[in-house]
Amino acid sequence: MNAAIVPIVPAIDLKRIMYATDFSDASRAALPLVAALARHYCSRIYATHVFSPGTYAMVASEVASGLDRRHERGASEELEKLLREPLLAGVTAETMVLRGTPAKQLQRAVKEHNVSLVVAGTHGATGFKHRVLGSVTEELVRSLSCPVLTVGPRLAKRFEEIKKIENILFPTDFSEESLAVFPYLASLGNEYGSRLTVLHVLPLETAGNPDAKALAEPLRKQMEKALGGQMGAKCHADFVIDSGDAAETILFQARRSNADVIGLGVRCATDIAQHFRQTIAYQVLAEAECPVLTFHAVHKW
Repeated sequence: MNAAIVPIVPAIDLKRIMYATDFSDASRAALPLVAALARHYCSRIYATHVFSPGTYAMVASEVASGLDRRHERGASEELEKLLREPLLAGVTAETMVLRGTPAKQLQRAVKEHNVSLVVAGTHGATGFKHRVLGSVTEELVRSLSCPVLTVGPRLAKRFEEIKKIENILFPTDFSEESLAVFPYLASLGNEYGSRLTVLHVLPLETAGNPDAKALAEPLRKQMEKALGGQMGAKCHADFVIDSGDAAETILFQARRSNADVIGLGVRCATDIAQHFRQTIAYQVLAEAECPVLTFHAVHKW
């Protein structure tokens, strides 16, 4: 194992959190998490909706403009209504309605407002074998310059009232890609005094080896040496090696550890979308029962 040295973000600056919503139930499911983080970090929330101006057949341009303005007004009213939710009482927040392609508009707004974290819900859909992410969520995860916290379609009911982050799961193969998210997880773990489980999954064929546990122990110790010293004193670390299908094992370990967050380093948007849909990260994002924090290695800190 040749783990890269990954610098810790000394303290995550979550003073500006963007809550991206399309007013669906999936987006609404992310609101308790947004509220909990904002209260803990005394953050400003940017409640944001992006819509694409419509293409109206057989409609005069002035009528089309009127319809778009009506959509924009309706979105503004919905956002203001959201901010009056009891969950957000006393939290500093403002609304933004943007026009255009969601990922591009959100990326622009993230840079303009120096946003530290984007939180978004995804509808998901059931494919032939697995759930599939919404295309907008997929693009946000792969393209935004800040971490993205995604709430998926299988979110457990306990997140309706989450107050703190007690258990964090970090699956890694020690590639630069997977390690990209680690500094944020380590900082979160130290902030909340969480238990951070570092998980490495060996191939399925190793599961039947009776000596697997003994053979894996040196690797576990290397994991502890490489990453243990990069966690703050308040973060409690476990180092786990398991065998099996990677995505299924990650999801199993998340349930087993009652994870409040799974952290994943992901491929950036320069990779074609079809390739991303075949990755372990994509499967976990689509199937996880807890929020998933993603970040990609192309950005340096």
